[in-house]
Amino acid sequence: MEQKHQEVPASSARVNRRASEKGRENDETRVTRKRLDMDANADINELADAFIRNFRNQLRIQREESFKRFQEMISRGV
Repeated sequence: MEQKHQEVPASSARVNRRASEKGRENDETRVTRKRLDMDANADINELADAFIRNFRNQLRIQREESFKRFQEMISRGV
């Protein structure tokens, strides 16, 4: 069997080149989006950490106030 080689028209080669360039652009866009997502995640993580610190601080303050009230109650009873 004899195989025939087909010549690809120049316009088709340009389309393929454009498609590969778009593929690279899409890859770059994905990388950029991933970086933005990572930055957004970092911001979210920082906000979550700040929220948790604040929450724990509020719990500590409430425990201290509760202990003070308990001590005052005990001292009044004696």
